[in-house]
Amino acid sequence: MIKEERYRAILAMLDKNQTVEVAELAKQLDVTDMTIRRDLQALENDGLLIRVHGGAKKRDSHYIELSHNQKQDINVEFKKHIGKICADLISDHDTVFIGSGTTSDSIFDYLGDKHVNIVTNSINVFQRVQNMPNIEVILTGGRYRKKTGTFYGYFANKLLTEIKVKKAFIGTNGISGTNITTANEEEGYGLQLVLNHTIDRYILADSTKFSIEAFFTFCDVKDITALITDHQLNPHVEDYYSKYTKIIK
Repeated sequence: MIKEERYRAILAMLDKNQTVEVAELAKQLDVTDMTIRRDLQALENDGLLIRVHGGAKKRDSHYIELSHNQKQDINVEFKKHIGKICADLISDHDTVFIGSGTTSDSIFDYLGDKHVNIVTNSINVFQRVQNMPNIEVILTGGRYRKKTGTFYGYFANKLLTEIKVKKAFIGTNGISGTNITTANEEEGYGLQLVLNHTIDRYILADSTKFSIEAFFTFCDVKDITALITDHQLNPHVEDYYSKYTKIIK
C-alpha cells in the first residue's frame, strides 16, 4: 500500500473511532510499526491529528460560532477566490439558491451582468442584490436569527419545500469526516430541504473549515456535487475527500 493510501485509511479510521493504535494500524495496513509512526508524524505535522502514546487521536475540532459581522474580515482572500468560482458556475438565467454566510457574499462581486433568479434565506444576500437590475430575488421570510442574518423555521421551510432550483451554493461552519455541519440545527434543517430540491449541490468551505465540527450535520460529503475551496487545502485532506466528491479550488 502506497503512502497516500495509508494516509487515507488512517484518517478514515480516525474519523470513525476518534483514536487509533499503532499496532492495530500496522496489522490492518500490513506495514511495520515504524512506518505507521512515520505516517502519524507526517499527519500531525499537517495538523490532521494529535499523536499520543501508542497511537493518535482526532485534533480538537470544537467550533465557536461567530456573528456575520465578526466573520467578515476573516480569510477574505479565500472567500473571494471561492466566490469567483461560484459565479463562474452560475449561467445566465439560472435559478439558484444562495445561503447565508460571508463566503456567499463574495459571489456577487463576480456575477457581472448575468440574469439570475436567486432564492435565499439570508438578509445579507437580499440586501446585496435587491437593487441589482439583472437579479430576481425571493427571500424566504420566517423567523429571523440575527447572529447569522438567516431566516429559518416553519414559514421559511414551507417555501423551501415548494421550490426547485438548478444549483445551490451553501456555506458550512465545518467539515469533519464526511459530515458537513452548521452551528444551528434549525438553520441546518432548512439547508437539508434546499439540498433535497436541488440538482447541483455545492458546498463552500475554505481550507480552514476542514477537521472542524459544528453542532448539527446537515449533509454528507458523498451526497454533494462538489466542495468548493481554496489552494491552501492540505494535499492529504484533498486526497481524502476526492474519493467522495469533486474538489474545485
